[in-house]
Amino acid sequence: MAKRQVNDEWRAWIRHNIGRGCAKDELSRILVKEGFDLFTIGRELGPAANTTAAPSTAPKAALLPGLQRHGAPLLELYTLESFLDSRTCAALVELIKAGLRPSTISSPGGTPEAGFRTSRTCDLDERYPVVQELNRKICAALGANPAYAEATQGQHYEVGQEFKAHTDYFETYELERFSTATWGQRSWTFMVYLNEPEAGGETRFVDAGLAFKPRLGQAVIWNNMQPDGQPNPHTMHQGMPVTSGTKAIITKWFRRGR
Repeated sequence: MAKRQVNDEWRAWIRHNIGRGCAKDELSRILVKEGFDLFTIGRELGPAANTTAAPSTAPKAALLPGLQRHGAPLLELYTLESFLDSRTCAALVELIKAGLRPSTISSPGGTPEAGFRTSRTCDLDERYPVVQELNRKICAALGANPAYAEATQGQHYEVGQEFKAHTDYFETYELERFSTATWGQRSWTFMVYLNEPEAGGETRFVDAGLAFKPRLGQAVIWNNMQPDGQPNPHTMHQGMPVTSGTKAIITKWFRRGR
């Protein structure tokens, strides 16, 4: 799908609205709806001001150097190399290993059917400075208010362990159960690989035909929503079985406001 180009008319519109004080986040949302890709928007608008909003369809991640988009037009999916350095990754792996429990899913009872999700999980406690800095960095990348962020989760996979094809957003029958007075549907997923298994462990986006091999410190970021605000079924993805070594990742989910 060819990228829509910003012509002189659109460029004048952007300058006019910035000049009269319109928020860049709002202009970015309009441009997304008009069919412009986030890289073009980021180039034309420049750095956005800080925001206290829930993550929108136009994250500040679009302005990060080295960000690559994949899977268009089915979904809004990005990778970013070297989001975390090796020392930070190693420190997070040690914290994860110290607090592991069997992974669950958001079904009644929360227990996966046999073989569906076989990794182990932990919630990373923000009392640790490395976790505080991790959360700050992720929220800054998305331009998101931390108040809309779920606890950062660590996952650890050993040989043969996997997470079969699933989506991160809540189905209609789950939404009320997992919502709060201020939190609604899940919007963005921010995942980072903390190591590189010897073999296997790819993250496969089923409908887009994409598979990402774990790379130390690489972030994989996607919007679970469509431009109209409805859940995007094309975000279905699978944590492929590790066939040699181990895999450690962190995942942070963001919510929309109610």
